Amino acid sequence: MKLNKVLKRVAKIESLTSDVMQRLSKSTPHLSEVLKDLKAAVARAKEAVSARASSPAAKKKKAPSRKKGSSKKTAAKAAKAKTAKKVVRVKRTVKKAAAKRTVKKAAVKRTAPAPKPPAETTVQEPTPGD
Repeated sequence: MKLNKVLKRVAKIESLTSDVMQRLSKSTPHLSEVLKDLKAAVARAKEAVSARASSPAAKKKKAPSRKKGSSKKTAAKAAKAKTAKKVVRVKRTVKKAAAKRTVKKAAVKRTAPAPKPPAETTVQEPTPGD
């Protein structure tokens, strides 16, 4: 993960922790102690990340090296890119087909008649003459 992104996330965590600490009632001192510890740990993490970001090694970026015989690699990459696009297209069509099937099933369920309750059967009682 990039250092700037880490710094942003750590700052967000720090602000959320401060917000929770302010909203927390004073009747729960054990929770406030835990939040203070959390805030201190987040501050230490923020310092460590910012120190790493400001170091000279982090500022120095490597320039991509280019070799003369890289035309074959470029052609291979282009071929891979084309096949990757095909794979994405295939996946999209498969997803669309699956979505259509689920829509059809839902439509069939909606239009299917509700099951009828069983008809009442009459029981014939024996006649007294039998």
